[in-house]
Amino acid sequence: MLIFPQLMAYPITKRAIQRTPVNVMADGRTDLFEDPDAASLAWELRWKGMTLAEWNSVQALFIAVSGRWQTFTFLDPVGNLLAQSENFTLSPWTNGALIQLTGGIADPFGTTRASRVVNAGAAVQSVAQTLAVPGTYQFCLSVWARTSSGSNVTLAVGNSAKAFALTAEWTRISFTASGSTFAAQLNPGASVDLFGMQVEAQIGPSDYKMTGSRGGVYSRARFAYDQLTVTAQGTDMYDAAIRIVNTEN
Repeated sequence: MLIFPQLMAYPITKRAIQRTPVNVMADGRTDLFEDPDAASLAWELRWKGMTLAEWNSVQALFIAVSGRWQTFTFLDPVGNLLAQSENFTLSPWTNGALIQLTGGIADPFGTTRASRVVNAGAAVQSVAQTLAVPGTYQFCLSVWARTSSGSNVTLAVGNSAKAFALTAEWTRISFTASGSTFAAQLNPGASVDLFGMQVEAQIGPSDYKMTGSRGGVYSRARFAYDQLTVTAQGTDMYDAAIRIVNTEN
């Protein structure tokens, strides 16, 4: 898998570009048309004080994809990598066979977008999603959770997991580890309200970003230019600005 290296690059500018064709008729009427195929996303990453090893990892990917020619996977640094972050009944969630989901539950934002999750089985069951990401990267999984039955919930990233005791108040819990499968696990008989599952390629959670049919894993990203420019500020200190564009709708 050709994928952009996991580096902390701030500040980041993310730009969404849309196009709306306008047709002005002879009688003065105006027709507007949606052009979803022209929509695109672009990120500009501005590094200050990169190490030589970090710069070499970016340069190695640039060489491997021949600049703008080939695509690679890019993990949105300011997005939620999961899809359908509030709709656990939809694909690509893969839930335990005895997980029962009830929507329309009051959430921590004052709306009714949370879900009640009940494990009706005799073994641990989970609400899980697997992403096409390297299992060696560090990811932070976070979610709001509460219970009125004294239940616990366990957050699992890959083969690592951490259990959390819950109360009747909404609490945002998080867990960071390496892996590509992300899950909220419930013990037999447990009943927990969940809202806003999020995965980020960093060590801590940021503000929640709701997602729909797609998350922040872009498998057909490209470098925007055919050359990279870097400034050496010292023996092991480099500054660079890199623009990446998404080429899939």
